[in-house]
Amino acid sequence: MFQLLQAMFSSMAQTWHGPTMDVRAAIHEVQEGKSINSAPSARDDGQPEDPYADDIRRLEAALGHPLEKGACINFKLQDILHIIPKKRRRVDSYRGLVGKLNKMGVKLTINSQKSR
Repeated sequence: MFQLLQAMFSSMAQTWHGPTMDVRAAIHEVQEGKSINSAPSARDDGQPEDPYADDIRRLEAALGHPLEKGACINFKLQDILHIIPKKRRRVDSYRGLVGKLNKMGVKLTINSQKSR
């Protein structure tokens, strides 16, 4: 099995001249139970952390009150970029947050100069 993996990765590394990875070391770490990505993905109580929790806290702090079910919030893109900065400065970078807030019963609308 190891020889098959080694053959597959060595042929891919020869055609793709990008950064190389020591496959043997990675397999050895996985066999020992170590994780390649060492960042913790769960809270202390075992529940997975909500990726939008910090964004929601920032939004509540900017509004000055907690978000309530049935609330409708309108922001210009430039304003929400100051509250919740993103690398991609577009409305679509907030889709996940908008979806999360919709599940909570809060409607967030972001307008930009390009969207009408």
